[in-house]
Amino acid sequence: MPLLLALAASALLHVAAVVAPGWTLPEALEPDPTPTIDAVLAKAPARAERAPVAKQVPKPPARKPVPSAAAQPAVVAETRSAPSAVTAAAQVAAEPAIAIAEPKSEVSAAPSDPAKALEPPASQAADLALPAKGRMRYIVTRGEGGFIIGESVHVWDHDGLTYRLESLTETTGIAAVFKPARIVQRSEGDVGAAGLRPREFRHERAGGIDSASFDWSRGVVAYAGRETGLVEGTQDMLSMYYQLVLLAPRGGAVEMQIATGRKLANYRFEVLGEEILSFPAGKRQAVRIRTRSGNDHIEMWLPVGADEQARGMPLKIRITDRKGDIYDQIADDLAATETK
Repeated sequence: MPLLLALAASALLHVAAVVAPGWTLPEALEPDPTPTIDAVLAKAPARAERAPVAKQVPKPPARKPVPSAAAQPAVVAETRSAPSAVTAAAQVAAEPAIAIAEPKSEVSAAPSDPAKALEPPASQAADLALPAKGRMRYIVTRGEGGFIIGESVHVWDHDGLTYRLESLTETTGIAAVFKPARIVQRSEGDVGAAGLRPREFRHERAGGIDSASFDWSRGVVAYAGRETGLVEGTQDMLSMYYQLVLLAPRGGAVEMQIATGRKLANYRFEVLGEEILSFPAGKRQAVRIRTRSGNDHIEMWLPVGADEQARGMPLKIRITDRKGDIYDQIADDLAATETK
């Protein structure tokens, strides 16, 4: 019995660290945030039009006999209309900042008026590859042995125009006895052709409340008493899961700006390849992606295939902290994600 309590106490020393904002972005484990580059899309420069050149009117030629209509060759006039500067700018603004591309290290600089680069969401319902309502439960473990320290439940609903997401993460079992913890995250916003577009994000924990408000008409996000310019495709700590699954990357990398409620940072998710995961209900095929948050490495296994993609959430999430400790979130209730 003393040995069991000693092992439990040792494991619980790490519970407070892992039960940090969002589980997948453990800010409590990070040093002071490093300066980030805020990027937005800019309108394409207007294309200069050539000034019309005056044509000299030639002297009328001497009259000649007019041939018959059958002898005259047919003349076809071909006109080509170049796209206007307004059309070119609209095409640039419509491209989301989230892109599946080959790895790159540079982020474009922000223009003086970021709001001009952001368009309002589409007014018609988007065909979102996500059940209208769903639920996913995760078992949270620590270490290679899979010592269970908690669970995380995600629920969502959307109507093709707006969405609401919520997650509840808390310690369970012996971990809840020695170190009770409860974290709630909520995200709501609009649904468009490019996926989710957050409006409000809220993160509640024992240490306080963090929040972020997205003003797409002005092109800024407000958090921690300040405002920062945002780009199309920016997500919060909760909506990013769903957006990554909707993007369904199969290679290259996904670059995404994420508002945590404390800061706005650029994250790069590299695709590592496909793997097979084993669950009690059977094997699942997934794409493994990886990113960094400070000195921590975060990995996610996204479902592959139309049926699995519609389930909305990663099948597995892993955090390897700066000390080398591993924390896993493993999907435990896959059947509960069907459309209700």
